[in-house]
Amino acid sequence: MQNTEQERQSGLKLIVILGYILLLVGLNIYGADKEIPVNTDDPNGVMKLKISQAIGVFVIFICPAILFSLFWTKAKARYTGIFTRPLLLTLLLAGLGMMFAMPLINWLAVLNQKMTLPEAFKGLEMWMQESEARLAELTEVYSKGTTVGVLLLNLFVMAFMAALTEEFFFRGILQKVTIEFTKNKHIGVWFAAIIFSAFHLQFYGFVPRMLMGAFLGYLFVWSGSLWPAILAHFVNNGIAVTVFWLADRGAVSADADKIGIQPGEWVYVVVCAIIVALCLFAVYYIEKRRKRMAEAIAVPPAITDSAEV
Repeated sequence: MQNTEQERQSGLKLIVILGYILLLVGLNIYGADKEIPVNTDDPNGVMKLKISQAIGVFVIFICPAILFSLFWTKAKARYTGIFTRPLLLTLLLAGLGMMFAMPLINWLAVLNQKMTLPEAFKGLEMWMQESEARLAELTEVYSKGTTVGVLLLNLFVMAFMAALTEEFFFRGILQKVTIEFTKNKHIGVWFAAIIFSAFHLQFYGFVPRMLMGAFLGYLFVWSGSLWPAILAHFVNNGIAVTVFWLADRGAVSADADKIGIQPGEWVYVVVCAIIVALCLFAVYYIEKRRKRMAEAIAVPPAITDSAEV
């Protein structure tokens, strides 16, 4: 389980973190209107854009998180849980749970996309739709390519780096500080999940991303290690990247990642939701049992008085 060592100034820390996130969102919105000249037919240009993104997310998320943990926490480098070794079974359950969550995520995404705002917010809704279209276009540019090298680079940039950096920041820092401030793990998990989803500025995918963030958050809370959440996040992104790549090669249908949204596929959604819940429950039970065993080992056996002969 996570280190519960009392931290000071948790309220100030949370304000600083949220202020930093707001700054990033503002810069993201401002930069969204600036077109980046990229020749999508030039593999080298697209590759440079991917590499710059990998460096960018490292600087934006990892560097502040490292500085925060080193200079503003008692646990220092151990604060984020990145150095806590997870159980192999917990890792397997985390990856399996996320894999089976895909039909549920797709189904929730379709429901979310049907969201409409009142007429008074028509301008905001149009901006949201335009933002979604730009992000979809950028994703298509990033995913374009049929070589193994493109697949490996996409898995590194769009799956691994995204999972590592976002979990390091949103779960390893934001969620932990929120829990310290509110003294409630559930509030910390859901608050970080809401901010995590809102930060992506993909409003028509807000609900499934928020629930995914909660799934990742509970993995971190119960295991005390950041790696189960990183692995699950990687599986989610990696499946999408691989399906895009296979579709470009003509090996699978472009709709292969949309299972759960076709008529009659509701049974997949229900079954997969049950499997995800069972995986989460198993992680909770396993980690709780591990904690009890660790506490039992740490407590020395009772010393009984005995008369010397």
